[in-house]
Amino acid sequence: MLITTSKIERSKVIARDGAMGRVDTFLFDEEQWVVRYLVVRHGPPLLRRHSLLSVASVRGPAGADDSGITVDLTRKEVKHAPSADLARPVSRRKEEQFHRYYKIPVYWGGSGLWGSAMTPMEAGTVTYEPESQTEPIGAREDEYHLRSTREVEGYRVETADAEAGDGKAGSAGDRGVGTVGGFLIEDATWAVRYLRIDPHESLGGGRLYVSPRWVGEFSWIENKMTLEMQSSRLREIPTFGVQETLSRNEEEQLHGFFEKPGYWEEESR
Repeated sequence: MLITTSKIERSKVIARDGAMGRVDTFLFDEEQWVVRYLVVRHGPPLLRRHSLLSVASVRGPAGADDSGITVDLTRKEVKHAPSADLARPVSRRKEEQFHRYYKIPVYWGGSGLWGSAMTPMEAGTVTYEPESQTEPIGAREDEYHLRSTREVEGYRVETADAEAGDGKAGSAGDRGVGTVGGFLIEDATWAVRYLRIDPHESLGGGRLYVSPRWVGEFSWIENKMTLEMQSSRLREIPTFGVQETLSRNEEEQLHGFFEKPGYWEEESR
């Protein structure tokens, strides 16, 4: 099932020994487009802090319970977790510290979305084997692969053609399509399946949904993404109404338009 991240934002986070805070935003892996962490704000107002919680700690699919998100942790465990300076990018070395502390297997290095598994719950059943803390830190551990969903929301969306036009919003001259309005994630895998595009009014309203894997280019510096298609084709993309999710029939329409195989077929092989 697909669920919008906006439905989970501000949800209560419930630890084994009681409520401990609320979801503020999410960090996703820009290489595989999978949400890896919840960013949770907790503590009294004057001492409020933000902590990273791996979604592998979440019990049950994303958004399954409207009363909140239950995590298999205690409030004390979260309170004493390694600090995270979320004003700076989270490095692979910092991620390893979190995984070592929470005793959660790392998600990188395998063929699945979650290491050797396809869901974080399956990955959580793997026996944790901590890496030596005395190993030298190489360049790989200092790489950065995580992005905030909040960062990408509001990105400008353009088309690939740069021919001169009349300069109106959504025309070939302007190239502007709209902005990224949200994320649709799969509840079991936490994979980002679609970006919701809020188009300019000149494109007739509705909402456009595009897989991040169909985007021609992301410019993290310029805060924009480019669709590899002509502006004239934009009106042909299937649009959907006010519902903040997609049915499988609607997904099939989208994949058919972009001439792409369904992810549900590829990942079941």
